[in-house]
Amino acid sequence: MVGDGKSVILSFDDGPAPVGALESILQTLRANEIKAEFYVLGNEVKQYPEAARMIVREGHDIQNHSWSHPDLARATERDVRSELGDTQNIVADVTGVTPTKIRPPYGAGGFRGNLDPELVEVADDLSLTIVTWDIDTEDWKAPKGLGTEKIRNIEAQFTQQWRKVSYNILMHVQPATARDLPAFISQLEEWGYTIAEP
Repeated sequence: MVGDGKSVILSFDDGPAPVGALESILQTLRANEIKAEFYVLGNEVKQYPEAARMIVREGHDIQNHSWSHPDLARATERDVRSELGDTQNIVADVTGVTPTKIRPPYGAGGFRGNLDPELVEVADDLSLTIVTWDIDTEDWKAPKGLGTEKIRNIEAQFTQQWRKVSYNILMHVQPATARDLPAFISQLEEWGYTIAEP
């Protein structure tokens, strides 16, 4: 089996809204006893503080995905600082947890060999590790979610990176992903992957 002896971590960007989708995702994770990572947007945490608290209450990691989802590689150092700093502050104020990781929107400026110097400097100042992902589900592309077509593409990505033993899988907080998540978890288990804690 493709996933024998290998593990995956489930991660979700762009939360905590829409709240209905988040609640459904959290319910699926709870039913499967899975802990995941949520990379949240500061402006959404401000709007939906209770949803951010829900993520932490359920025992998941809450991390920084910027304030308003800009391309940080193109932003000035001052903007990068406010995008990351304001998000650190609101997440800490609302949940009592301070993020330790930043996943830049679109992965911009965050991939090894292509790191944005301002992002590196600000992340360093805020004690944030810059992270990206290994498997991009492209769950936001039409048709949204994790249907058959996406599953084939995900399987191909695993195959291309067969040397790795641990993979971070990128998804998004959206209704179609919430709907398809139970089947996707079953598929990962069928392939032989262990779903690890972040």
